Order: sequence, then C-alpha cells, then structure tokens
Amino acid sequence: MGSLHILLVDDHDFTRSLHRRVLTELGASTITEARDGEEALTRARADRPDIVVTDLNMPTMDGMTFISRLAQERLADSVIIASGLAPGVLRAVEAMAVASGIRVLGALEKPLRRDALASLLFLHENPTAASEAASAEIDGALVERAAELGQFRAWYAPVLDVAFMRTVAAEVVPRWESPERGVLTGEAELAPVFALDAAPAALRGVVTAALGAGGLWQQMGWTGVVTMPSAVSAVSEPGFWDWMAGAIRHHGANGTVALAVEASLFARDPARGAFAVARAMMDGYFLTVRVNAPEELDALASAAACNVLCCPAAWLDADRRSMDRVYEFASRMSAEIGVHGVHDASVLGRLARQSVRRAQGPAVGRPASAAETYDTHLAKH
Repeated sequence: MGSLHILLVDDHDFTRSLHRRVLTELGASTITEARDGEEALTRARADRPDIVVTDLNMPTMDGMTFISRLAQERLADSVIIASGLAPGVLRAVEAMAVASGIRVLGALEKPLRRDALASLLFLHENPTAASEAASAEIDGALVERAAELGQFRAWYAPVLDVAFMRTVAAEVVPRWESPERGVLTGEAELAPVFALDAAPAALRGVVTAALGAGGLWQQMGWTGVVTMPSAVSAVSEPGFWDWMAGAIRHHGANGTVALAVEASLFARDPARGAFAVARAMMDGYFLTVRVNAPEELDALASAAACNVLCCPAAWLDADRRSMDRVYEFASRMSAEIGVHGVHDASVLGRLARQSVRRAQGPAVGRPASAAETYDTHLAKH
C-alpha cells in the first residue's frame, strides 16, 4: 500500500489530522490534503491520486459535486466516502458516482475506524475480491463474521417529551457498517439479517455498541431505548436475556436502558410475545410496546397479549396511522402514549393536547452517532 497516493478531503483540520494518522498507521506514505472540493479538484488535476477519501458536506464545493467532476475528468481510480450523512443520501451519491464511471469502494462513518478503512483499501488493490464481496449473499457466516469484526453499531434518534419539549431518551438505531456493502441502517434495511439464525450475533453487536454509550446517556439524563426485532428468535430465549443482564452490569448501564418489544411479535407467535414482555417486566426494564401498523393492534387484543399486558406497561408507542385506535389499548394497559414517525414539527402541539407524551421521528431529530448526539446536546444546553 505504500506506493498508493491518497488524497484526503475534509473541511475540518482535526478530522483530516485523525484520518491522516489512521492512513499512516495502515502504511500509506503519500497523502495530500484539501479543505474542500474546489481545492481537492486542483490537487487531483496536479497529482492524479489513486484513492480519494472525501467528506460530502463541505463549503465552496461540496463532496457530491467534487466526486462528479472527479469522475468526468477521470482524475482518480477509486473513492471512499467519509461522512455522517444519512445512509439514503450516501447510497444516492454512490449510485451517482458509479453511473459517472468512478469506482466507489464504500462509505464509512466519521471518524474513520482503522479496520473498516483497511478493508476498503484492500478492495482497491484486489478488484476480484471487491466484486465477489459485493455479489455475495447475506448468510449466517457473513453476519457472524461481521459481528466478530464489530461492524454492527448503534446510532441514536432523539425522543422528545412533547409536554416539556425536551429530549428525554434516545432510540437505538441498528447499523451494519460493511466495507463491502456500505451502511445498512434501521430495522427495515436490516430485516434480511434479523431473519437469519445468526441474527442474535448481530443484535448482540448492536446492544453492546449501545451500552458502550451508556455513560453519555447518564450525563444527559436520558434513557436508551433498544428495540427487540420481532423476527429475532432470541427475544424468547432465556439465554439472550441472561446475556443482556450481564452486559448491562458490565457496562454500568443499570437504569439507563429501556426495551421496546414489537407488537408484531404477538401476531407472529403470541407465546413468544408474552415471554418477551413478561421477562422484560421481571428484569425491571422500562418497557415500550411498539406498534408499526394499525393491524398490529389486533394482535394486542388477543388473549395471550391481554393476559400479559394486564400488568402496566410504561409506554404504548404507535405509528401515527394507528392513533385513532391506540387510546383504547393505552387505557387497557394503563400506559402512556408515544408516537414515532413524526415528520411534521407542526403536529407536536396537537399531539400534546391529545395526551401523547413523547414523539420520535425526522421532525424531532435525525439519527446520529453517540458523539454527534452528545455534541448536539451540549450545544443546546
């Protein structure tokens, strides 16, 4: 790798310094830097780098425009995107770059981790491996290996107390940061992973990453909300819950973790749903029952669900489409009401008048890394 010329593009001096250090540790000897896309374009024309590592959100010329120009002029062989923007944005930029004829090795969250960056640099020097990795099916062995490498991470979406208009919790958003596949985030994109027998390994990776940020939650006075995906069979296995209790003790996160059990679990398997809720209550977790669609409320009306939910649950967290029916169930459960998927900030006041206590969604705040979440909290306080 020592013969590679790498152009590092980021408008933050400190970030460039961190990334230069990681690249140097990996054996890179020729590294040039630029503060924005315009400066980077000038340097690329002069130096013709092998690999460009670039941010997207920059002044003067943003990263997307820079990559487009880079591709048009054929100024580099490969690009690595280093950004904290939403996964959907990253995938759109990757698609644009590929369509323009430039090779995108992958997209990574800042600051760059050594192991993830090393994997992408390997793909540059081994095109066959890159092709095979991109076309490989997601299977149990791949997921277990990704878990061993720490590729399953956690980002955080703020949860708002609607009455007091302040953040009181952070919902854990699962992420798979795969050097070969890019970033998959959220239960929907990770559904193929959570449907595998190896899903518990992925879920443990997400939970471990989330618990690692427990100290930040305590400093902010928040609770971290971890959703148990209904497709993961481990949520009804005592061994998983024993592992979770031990992990919480190990990280000193007692009292900072809440669990969300998906209502669809009762539709899939009422016995499993009853076990998960009962075990969560027995272990003393602050509990949420999460409703993602109106029809899932029918599952909560089943005998098995009613029997276990007769004990008060802390929250009934519903998709906005379910609100017309949710009040009856909240009364039955003696539960407070939360709403997720809120896209319009103007509805928050109306939700408060409707006895909704908390809200989560794009209108409240986008998911972010633990460090970015903490920095945002400090800036507001």
